[in-house]
Amino acid sequence: MEYPKEGVIWPTIIDVAKPFYDGMEQHKVLIQQCQACQTFLPPAQVVCDECGSNKLEWLASKGRGVIYSYVVFHRSFHPYFNDKIPYTVALIELEEGPRVMGHIEVKQNQEYKVGSAVVAGFKTVDEKNELLFFKLEEREE
Repeated sequence: MEYPKEGVIWPTIIDVAKPFYDGMEQHKVLIQQCQACQTFLPPAQVVCDECGSNKLEWLASKGRGVIYSYVVFHRSFHPYFNDKIPYTVALIELEEGPRVMGHIEVKQNQEYKVGSAVVAGFKTVDEKNELLFFKLEEREE
């Protein structure tokens, strides 16, 4: 497989996931909610995991959550990431319940762990795409 020399690898967006990516362009983390049982669901569901209903609605998440799991990459798997290693990709459990993936951006010497509070951010990656990432939530002490 030959990778492009620059830019990020962007997925082919299927219809069921399009609202999630459209939301990123508006700097929103969109999730779904079942209208039958009110369960919040991760993006791009066709039916509710809880009750099987197909009556799902897209809603804006608060964009806040905690790190559920993460991995730190020390090797670049695409030229875009060559100057970004090490970088962290995490599974974030949103306050509403569903989990979404994104990069974790931290300031130098900033520590994080499973359970650390995070908030969503968005980064323009090219002329038409925004990329979801998470940063540690600043807490007032």
